[in-house]
Amino acid sequence: MTKPERPFLDFYEKHSVIPTQLEIADQSKFFKQRDFLFETLGVPVHFLKGSNILELGPGTGQKAAHLLSLNPSSYTAIDNNPASVSATNEIIAKSGFKGVSRVINCDFLDFKEAVKYDLIIAELVIPTQLEPELFLKKLSHLLLRGGTFIFTCVDPISLLAETLRKAIVTDLKLISDDLHLSAFKISDFFRVDLDLLPGMNRKRTDWAIDMIIKPSVGPILNIPTAIDSLAESLRFHGSSPKFFEDYRWYKSPEIFSDDANTASTKSYWMKCHNFLDSRITVSPFEPTVNEKLFELSKDIYSATFEANWTMASRQLVEDRCLAIQQLISRTIPSVAKSLTSFLSYWQSGDSQDLTEFRPWWGRGTQYISMIKR
Repeated sequence: MTKPERPFLDFYEKHSVIPTQLEIADQSKFFKQRDFLFETLGVPVHFLKGSNILELGPGTGQKAAHLLSLNPSSYTAIDNNPASVSATNEIIAKSGFKGVSRVINCDFLDFKEAVKYDLIIAELVIPTQLEPELFLKKLSHLLLRGGTFIFTCVDPISLLAETLRKAIVTDLKLISDDLHLSAFKISDFFRVDLDLLPGMNRKRTDWAIDMIIKPSVGPILNIPTAIDSLAESLRFHGSSPKFFEDYRWYKSPEIFSDDANTASTKSYWMKCHNFLDSRITVSPFEPTVNEKLFELSKDIYSATFEANWTMASRQLVEDRCLAIQQLISRTIPSVAKSLTSFLSYWQSGDSQDLTEFRPWWGRGTQYISMIKR
């Protein structure tokens, strides 16, 4: 029997890459950015001193360096990529961390331990797993009561701009057996786009490998699905970017009948269109409009990342882009203009037509924090 493919791990190991290396010129600035992220999620970093932290998928270990700087009591990392295990161990050794540290090389679903943690963090690792909700639930079982779980979600709306870049790459047949040559060709084609991406802090070729070339194995994970799968034991706490406003006073009777999970999911469907374009923020939509936007974007994602590329796939991308353009033309004109640019290129094949498309990037990844009830 053929062993099931491990999402992205088998690809990384085959090519001996960790395409998540950050280009950090100023570590203190990087640590301040990480502090801000945690505080946005409702987790003041001061309170992590003396805590027990579990990180799933530390990658290069660069973000672990920030966690270690907060002086936790213990730090445990789990990764099934030997290169990541080695890189994270090296980071720990250089950090001078005095607490207990472990980097465990294993498949997380095989991981067994009775220890519970104050903070569990899983960045850019759960979406596209074969069973992302199973990962979420297993991680939640390792959390102490009152502990915080931080993880990332993506959805077809937030990924639409990158999905269309993937469609361009596939249509042009820029991916070959030579990984590094393919990554160079892709990053060169989108050089202007990447120049216009705020906060870009990794090698362009790494972006091409991780976001465009790497095969999609499991489903992406959106916020409502994640919250629903954890609703029995965890409560929504915060997000980055913020999309949830809660005006209930802590003494209000409704806090006992309608919790933050329900309210945050409702807010998501009113505001998720704002994940479409990082350049703008607009007023809430009717949920039915965003549900339509979600399905149209999902169709494009499925045709581009999951299916074998055919002329029918190409036509589907065009049809769905036209439908999205019609749906948001008055409310999000910046995206409508970018879609016009993309569709012009899709017809002409002339990269000059991509001028208005190139600055368009979505709010690709969303961070969520939840608290163990």
